[in-house]
Amino acid sequence: MVDGVEGVKIQHHIGGANYISVTSGYRCVDFRKFYRPYDAKDDGEIKPTRKGVALRFEEWTDLCSLVNTIMTTYPSLKDAQPCYYGDDHMNQIGWLECLECHPFLNYPTAGSSS
Repeated sequence: MVDGVEGVKIQHHIGGANYISVTSGYRCVDFRKFYRPYDAKDDGEIKPTRKGVALRFEEWTDLCSLVNTIMTTYPSLKDAQPCYYGDDHMNQIGWLECLECHPFLNYPTAGSSS
């Protein structure tokens, strides 16, 4: 169980509102965009959207074996940097305000007190 969701063995945030997970019973690797419902509690509840792709384990293995070919064919991908290498992440506030690292931040709305 991960974050109160039964059957999820692994769930990892990969940037923005995107997560990768492996769920028991489905035998697949799931890449999915999540959202935070308007009526969500402050406990960090998020829900999956229909936007995503699920790869069977055989497809996942094939994709992993293609990584070297992809990196050779598109060498510019080797220069890709995660957002936390940017100057705006050099302090804690910059990191906390990053919507790639924290896509479901609770910003106070007009008229609310914090």
